[in-house]
Amino acid sequence: MKRRALIIFNLLLGLLAPWAIGDAIAEEMNPVDAQAIHFVIQSQLDAFAEDDAAKAFGFATSSTRILIGSADDFLRLIKNEYPVIYRNRLALFAVPELVDGQALQIVRLTDSDNFVWVAIYSMQQESDGTWKIDGCKLIETASVST
Repeated sequence: MKRRALIIFNLLLGLLAPWAIGDAIAEEMNPVDAQAIHFVIQSQLDAFAEDDAAKAFGFATSSTRILIGSADDFLRLIKNEYPVIYRNRLALFAVPELVDGQALQIVRLTDSDNFVWVAIYSMQQESDGTWKIDGCKLIETASVST
């Protein structure tokens, strides 16, 4: 299972490289948007660390909030399905990129047992210019952090 996740991780990193692979083309984002995306994700991680369901839920897109229903359901989902996002020891952010027009942010997360995970956040810019989290794919790696 971990080997398959590592292979998938390597494929995803290839897709996010700043050159074309197949039809996907990645490009760097402007520094202001990159900083805003980092701030939104870190703020949501901080809200989870404080068990502030309403605050964490507020960083999700409106379509995600409608789909999930409530802040309490959202927090319960994160606790059960994404425990390393709910509680992590370390979060290291890559530079966000636009891949075929989709803003993606990769975050390397280390859990309490020092296992490393990769979170790929899909970001959406709202009509008012703010960035929101539109989803996250979590991949377990075979790496252990020290």
